Amino acid sequence: MNGSVETESQSRWRGIGFARALLTGLLILAIGVIIITFWVLSLVRAAEHKFLPVGSTAPPFSLVTATGEQISGDEHLGKRPFLMYFNEGVG
Repeated sequence: MNGSVETESQSRWRGIGFARALLTGLLILAIGVIIITFWVLSLVRAAEHKFLPVGSTAPPFSLVTATGEQISGDEHLGKRPFLMYFNEGVG
């Protein structure tokens, strides 16, 4: 018998090796796509949030308090500092 003849068992294992390599490659590709997607989304989200430099004047604004009272930033401009707290989870 010639040494280059492949048995059915060897052929099956060769097919399994190819399938395993293909699945591993697809898994690595999928993980790469997920990582790149999150990276791109983080860049987009970072561009949405532009902060003012420390010590700069706040732009004009007005807000409604929890008690329904309307306040504006102009009322507090030049006075002592105040804290604005936002809880988006309150419904």
